[in-house]
Amino acid sequence: MSASFHRGGWEVRWRDASGRRRARRFATEDAARAFDEALAEISPGARRADTARHGSGGGVYAYRTADGPRWRFVYRRSNGTQTSKRGFTSERAARDARRLIEQIERGEVRHTKQTFGGYWERWLHRRRPYLEPGTWSGYEIAGRKRLLPAFGAAPLCELSTDAIREFVADLADEVEAGDLAVKTVNNALGTLVVCLNSAVEDGLLAVNPALRVQRLPPAHIEREYLRLDEIPRYLDACSDVYRPLAELLIGSGLRISEALALRISDLELEETGGAIVVYRSRKGSALGSTKSDRFRSVEIGPGLSSVLRDQVARASEVAAGDRATAVLFTMPIRTLKRSQGRWESAGVRRPLDRNTVSRDWHKDALEDAALRDMPLHALRHTAAAAWLAAGNSLMYVQRQLGHADIGTTERYYGHLERHVLAAGAIATEEAIARAADRLSLEKRLLTPDRDD
Repeated sequence: MSASFHRGGWEVRWRDASGRRRARRFATEDAARAFDEALAEISPGARRADTARHGSGGGVYAYRTADGPRWRFVYRRSNGTQTSKRGFTSERAARDARRLIEQIERGEVRHTKQTFGGYWERWLHRRRPYLEPGTWSGYEIAGRKRLLPAFGAAPLCELSTDAIREFVADLADEVEAGDLAVKTVNNALGTLVVCLNSAVEDGLLAVNPALRVQRLPPAHIEREYLRLDEIPRYLDACSDVYRPLAELLIGSGLRISEALALRISDLELEETGGAIVVYRSRKGSALGSTKSDRFRSVEIGPGLSSVLRDQVARASEVAAGDRATAVLFTMPIRTLKRSQGRWESAGVRRPLDRNTVSRDWHKDALEDAALRDMPLHALRHTAAAAWLAAGNSLMYVQRQLGHADIGTTERYYGHLERHVLAAGAIATEEAIARAADRLSLEKRLLTPDRDD
């Protein structure tokens, strides 16, 4: 091996594993000598593969150490001089570091000593006006409970994919011990990804190290729902105040937050059925967008349409102001200690409180009907199960529930599509029976009559 000036440029000559003489030209002496030095540190048997792999790969080279292979990279400073850094345990780490340094030298990424904790607080405050209250609260909790204890003191520019993988692995141990849910871990990782994406946009990171970390596979959850014969028992146990809302949740599959945000103008009711247009959801005391940030139309049958027409009449009687924009479900004003509702000295009706519905009215109905305990959201699953039991397709269920991807519907409710499975089982048995009949007929035709 040698590096020498030849015909107006610097050239490195060496022999590969097969003994063939090879050469490569460089614009500067530093680049040539760096390449020559890298070749000297690689065994002859690996030179051909290594130069083929890295010769035109952007200045990243492998070399041998007592602890195994390591990688180094060559880069050019802003003043034109060339230098190198070594000691990386993987080629990808060397390439990422080289990319970061080059971006810093070009002014595309700023070198910062800011910690992740310092950047997190500033980022979370900056994002608040653009997020739904529930989304912001989820970010804040994930940061306070998971991310800041793990990375708060670490320099932002030193966060690595390996460190984030170890963080997820530690949380996975807590999942296995039953102390955490898979969704909690994935939400924390997703929050970290979003935060570090902004750090890349701000020019503080060259790449987002969290993007290469896989989420934990979703846990298998058996979703509870009311069977067809249990629905009448549940509704009969509902109080007069709660029953119209319960029938809506079971008949339409709306989320409780969507149902409590309905206005009279969102309903298109007819004798033969109708539709509910879902524009918004109630989040605490405020209104916001739906979970998918899209509106949808939900078809309903004549029975539920009749129930909602009665509810519209009741809501119109107590509406203050424009009837069309009046809230469909409001909390009744309590006049007796044993009655349901809220004490209001001003006599003003407020929207229903979801905690009252979930923790009190729904639980009381389950207990009075002697049914097993289940969350209020199980009524949404009840609607999906009832639609499938009636012979509707998964696509119908997807559109009614507002799933953006039918894969979500398939994952949650595909096993309930009984009519398709039953039809397939019946068709299979009929095909086998027809084949058996044909075989029997052929045997009779081929068997001679003994009387002859």
